[in-house]
Amino acid sequence: MIALRQSAIRFGVTRFCGAICVSHPTPKRMQFAALSSSSSSSSSSDTSVSGPKKSGIVASFNQVVRSAKSDPGNVVMNMGAILSLSGFMMSDVMHLRALSVCGSICGITFNISRKPPQYNAVMWGLVFVSVNVYHLYHLYLERTEDMTFNSNEMLLYTCHFQDWGVEPWQFKKLVKLDGCQFRSYKKGQVVVRDGQPLDHVLMVVRGEVSAEDPNVTSGSQPPLYTYRGDGRNGCVIGGTALVDSTVRSRKYPNRITAAEDNTCVVTWDTDKLASVMSNDKEIESAVLHALYVELIQGLRRDRKNKKHTGLHVDQMTDTLLEFDKMVKSAIKDASTERSKKGVWIKLRPEQKKSIRLYALDERITTSQRENLLSKYGWTLDEWDDGAKLTVAA
Repeated sequence: MIALRQSAIRFGVTRFCGAICVSHPTPKRMQFAALSSSSSSSSSSDTSVSGPKKSGIVASFNQVVRSAKSDPGNVVMNMGAILSLSGFMMSDVMHLRALSVCGSICGITFNISRKPPQYNAVMWGLVFVSVNVYHLYHLYLERTEDMTFNSNEMLLYTCHFQDWGVEPWQFKKLVKLDGCQFRSYKKGQVVVRDGQPLDHVLMVVRGEVSAEDPNVTSGSQPPLYTYRGDGRNGCVIGGTALVDSTVRSRKYPNRITAAEDNTCVVTWDTDKLASVMSNDKEIESAVLHALYVELIQGLRRDRKNKKHTGLHVDQMTDTLLEFDKMVKSAIKDASTERSKKGVWIKLRPEQKKSIRLYALDERITTSQRENLLSKYGWTLDEWDDGAKLTVAA
């Protein structure tokens, strides 16, 4: 589209300059104009005494009228240049091509009215008209084809694209892209798997999906955040790749699952969607608006997670302190038994069991247990065995 407009601009400017050059007076006409101007100046000097002098604007207007009467082709050519120039100001390519056709027809009329006729310029003008008429025909077919949408397409259009000036024919082109698919999910079904690069952009059309921590069982904990299809919060998944291509090679961190039955999600190939956005500013505005909403939601999530993280750290600190207290108490209450190899320190089974259950309930990790036990000179294997051998002094 941009290359087409640049080439059209170059052609229009060249043709406009050509019109000026062709319509420039020849030496014979210059001599005639000089004689006419000298005679008119003499007559005006004669009448300046007897009558008021004509204003400069009136004189200029009369000169234009005389020029138009003597060579109407100049007027036609200049009108064509203005039409072509107006076409370059159109954002709609159909309007641009229509005005370019009108400008080319004016140029053909001008060149064929020359003496002798400029057949080479006429032929090039016909080429430009033919190319533009061909593309106008296909644009017309594209915009007048059947614009019926199914329920999912209509919901997506009215919720996310209509308010941003996207016409039905533009949206139809978007949903007819290769790789564009509408998929329905039941509650709990995985929409995006974690740990894999995401090369598609997803938009929630209807229902809700949840981003979950891949390290926990699906549905066992509240989701990290959600995406909805009603436009009230973020609905785009993987949209960052449209503005930052470096994230495409990264693995997607979370697991996305359907939070409701009959959830509908549409997917596009990232490269193809980016290409349509670069050529259609209305579609670009609609998609970027959805990304903007997602960005705002992300910032709100970050602030919320910071507060939640602070509370979580405090809770974990209290949990580990309690675990440390239980381990210390179990070691203190442990029995000792002498042998030839040294002194065995044996934990009480009931205390060891209660500590094990507490660690499971509070999700204390193996590394945390190992660090705490090393503080009292125990290893994980010794603790699991329930006994530790020390060498007698």
